[in-house]
Amino acid sequence: MPRVVISGYYGFHNSGDEAMLHAMLLALRAAIPGLEVTVLSKDPVYTARQFSVHSVPRDDLGQVWRSLRGAALLISGGGGLLQDVTGPKSIIYYLGVVAMARLLGKPVCFYAQGIGPVHTTLGKNMVRMVVNRVNAVTVRDTDSMEELTALGVTRPPIEVTADPVLGLDPALVNIARGKEILSSLGLGGSPVVGISVRSWKNAKSYLEVLARVADDLAAQGWQVLLVPMHRPVDLDCCREVTARMSAPAFLLERSADYLDILSLTANLDLAIGMRLHFLIFSSLFGVPLVGIPYDPKVNRFLQSVGLPPGLSAEQLDYTELSMRLKQVLAERTKMSSQLRERVATLQKEALKNAELVAELLRGCSV
Repeated sequence: MPRVVISGYYGFHNSGDEAMLHAMLLALRAAIPGLEVTVLSKDPVYTARQFSVHSVPRDDLGQVWRSLRGAALLISGGGGLLQDVTGPKSIIYYLGVVAMARLLGKPVCFYAQGIGPVHTTLGKNMVRMVVNRVNAVTVRDTDSMEELTALGVTRPPIEVTADPVLGLDPALVNIARGKEILSSLGLGGSPVVGISVRSWKNAKSYLEVLARVADDLAAQGWQVLLVPMHRPVDLDCCREVTARMSAPAFLLERSADYLDILSLTANLDLAIGMRLHFLIFSSLFGVPLVGIPYDPKVNRFLQSVGLPPGLSAEQLDYTELSMRLKQVLAERTKMSSQLRERVATLQKEALKNAELVAELLRGCSV
């Protein structure tokens, strides 16, 4: 049976990354019958149980080496692994795993990665030296392809596909589960706006702006729900928004995994989000949305679904956000239809990633 190792930001209980792994596995298993998967994870017990895979600690280099040695291929991705905005550790780790695989003579596929920003000389040199030696590269947007080209990656050919989560079939999501979660929180009977926030560069002003806008929506009859995508990292920011509000708001305080949040998002009437995958989840179900980018990847996604750039988290303005929301609410039906149409196209692109892995495996042996 074919065996692969998957390396990414897994086991950190970030709903976006766990949803990516879920989507990747569904696509890979459909394309490659009998596939055996080992995932490098921060929490291998959780990962093995949740995804029915073999999993080893991502920081145990001995186990990582042995897993790579017994595999036919390494999949690196998906997501924004190659960036150094948060420091050099990400690039060093992920390209280090790739270098190990290549030392063992194993093919490597970059799977729907989002590239950059890469600012440091170390990061730029590592990307150029390592990525030019892998066997296949897919990225989730055109800007990522251009970033790799600018960094000196000349081979293999770079193919633009789409984020793995966009390959999910919305019809397979348990929408009733989301209704149960909303009901358990006390929501129901009025339209619900979901808001996703995260901390960013010690900034606080955007939390005040979001609280004011949330109060305005509450005054118009909306129920406001704060949705932490990465636990416990996002909880404090969510609590800060609710604390700054005058109107009552709801917070998804209880433990919820990526499947819970997917099903909950399907029941929203409006989404305001910083987290990329909160916006991607929303788009899957045609939920009208407003993005608050903290990273280029958010605007890259908005562009891919035909929406204008979001409003910067670092320079978020109350009047500007209020006007954007007014426009979105006035065009809710049109935006919902547009999102569903764009996502249907992107779903086909997302599934191409697994097809490429299947092609590579046909030429591999362990």
